[in-house]
Amino acid sequence: MGKSVANPKKNIVSCRVNDREMQTLQVIAEKSGVSISMLLRQSLDLLQQNPHMGGRRAGV
Repeated sequence: MGKSVANPKKNIVSCRVNDREMQTLQVIAEKSGVSISMLLRQSLDLLQQNPHMGGRRAGV
């Protein structure tokens, strides 16, 4: 039996990224002191709070 946690994560999301996108994720996560999973969770929270931010990719 696994450990008991307050907020269990039961779902897995898989996504393919290119080398540049992976490097970007790694750099931002390292600078933020969090894992890539936590970085993506935080990004989802920000998009939920500011839905207009999710319309276009930066620099496009």
